[in-house]
Amino acid sequence: MLAFSVRRLFTGLITVFAVSLLSFFVFNALPGNPAQIMLGMDADKSAIERLEKELNLNEPALTRYFLWIGALFKGDLGYSIGYKKPVSEVIISSLEPTASITLMSILIATLVSFPLGIISARHHNKALDYMISAFSQIGLIIPGFWLGILLLLMFSVQLELFPSGGYIPLCEDLRGWASSIALPSLSLGIISSSVLIRMIRSSIIGNMNEDYARTATGKGLSSAKVLRKHVLKNAMIPVLSMFGLQAAAILAGTIIIESVFSIPGIGRLLLYSVQRRDLPVVQGIVIWIAVITIGINFTMDIVHMYIDPRIR
Repeated sequence: MLAFSVRRLFTGLITVFAVSLLSFFVFNALPGNPAQIMLGMDADKSAIERLEKELNLNEPALTRYFLWIGALFKGDLGYSIGYKKPVSEVIISSLEPTASITLMSILIATLVSFPLGIISARHHNKALDYMISAFSQIGLIIPGFWLGILLLLMFSVQLELFPSGGYIPLCEDLRGWASSIALPSLSLGIISSSVLIRMIRSSIIGNMNEDYARTATGKGLSSAKVLRKHVLKNAMIPVLSMFGLQAAAILAGTIIIESVFSIPGIGRLLLYSVQRRDLPVVQGIVIWIAVITIGINFTMDIVHMYIDPRIR
């Protein structure tokens, strides 16, 4: 188990290194002088030269990359020119809305997909199965941001049940916090639950047709008991891998959905940083997303290994 964890961790570090390399050279290959774009076309020449020195723009690209990586290993993501403070502080200040929506979306996807997937599998080729499959199919067709717009028009504009935008911190008002993240979380949670429902359904049906399940049924066990004691544990093994991918997809979708609901999270920070050409912030966000995504997949791999003894 330790060797498996070390290998997965080493693979994750290589992935982060590749993402950092790609993001650095892509952003630095953009045309124009980054220092002048950050400060504006009318900026003083001495200020531009000072910023070039701070960002090591006079050094070769490869040298700048290794200087950046060295600072990154020390926890220094750089200094934001637009916000006049360290990049880590800028990201942390915008982290709460994104984390709230991501975690709530994952909770919604879990609470919706697992019960419906199991019910759909138990009522295979019956009316209830067709209804749930139709629901999951609709969720696969509609993009998350479009569903967010539909929910916004229905529940905010027409019914006026939820705010149309903005974010209320959890520490200020629990009810206001829940209202502010309800619609964006629901739009992302429904889309992810649609994928998971189909995966859970097909995995359970496939395992119910295996010899061990038919043997347990032939011994007189009820279908519910066979499902609960024998099938579910094996059926959840491939679902866990898909769950990790969907959690990462929810995180990426949160960045987009924040623009629809005008939520001041990582998504809006990324948009503003790109517009301002604040490259240290953009690179910091890209690295942050890569690390979180790899962390999610690493956790799913460990859980997967714990459940499935064949991997151990």
